[in-house]
This record gives sequence, C-alpha cells and structure tokens, in this order.
Amino acid sequence: MGIELREKSLVDRLNQLARQQGGGVEQVLEDAVRDYLDRFEKESIHRETEHFWAIHTELLEQYSGEFVALYSGQVVDHDQDVTALEKRVRQRFSWLPVLIAPVNPKPRRELSWRGTRFD
Repeated sequence: MGIELREKSLVDRLNQLARQQGGGVEQVLEDAVRDYLDRFEKESIHRETEHFWAIHTELLEQYSGEFVALYSGQVVDHDQDVTALEKRVRQRFSWLPVLIAPVNPKPRRELSWRGTRFD
C-alpha cells in the first residue's frame, strides 16, 4: 500500500525522527499508527463502558443474564452465549472497538483488558 503525505513539514519531521532513531520512515509511521489505534480503542471502550453503566438499569430490564455488545452508545447485539456473540460482532465490526459485557445485577466493578475482550 502506498501512502502519500502532502504536508512537507510533516514529511521533514518524520525523516528527521527516522534518522535520529536509526530506522526507516515506515517503522516510525507503523509505530505511530499502532500507538494511535491502541489509544483510540482504549478510549472508545472506556466511553462504551461509561455508557453501559449509565443505562445499566434499562439493560437489566431487557437483557438480564445475557451479554450485550455496545457500539457508539447503542446495543448492537446480545446473546446468552458470549462466544457466539463475539463471533457475530467480529464478523460485523471487524476490528472496530465494541464493548461486550455481561448484564447482571452485580454492582459496578472495574473491567480488565484482555486483548480483544474485558474480563
């Protein structure tokens, strides 16, 4: 894939950083994009988690005992089988950050990140 950067000052800065690090511009760009995507995913999941807890009472009324998938503040799918739900979500959303969480009456707890899912 070829990518063209039109802003000369950005190209100059990338070239300078690559020379300073002793690598290529491609590596600098790969590292920067990876960091950006990781941060984007973490921030997106944080927003979805906050939304999940904001509507938790409503979710309990409709999806108690199930897992829900939230994307852009909306329940996009649900299932009692988390594996089946994860498969459908991955097919539909590919690598976009989608929160999959259990809906139960337990109090809020901190979720820990495990690759592509929270535990």
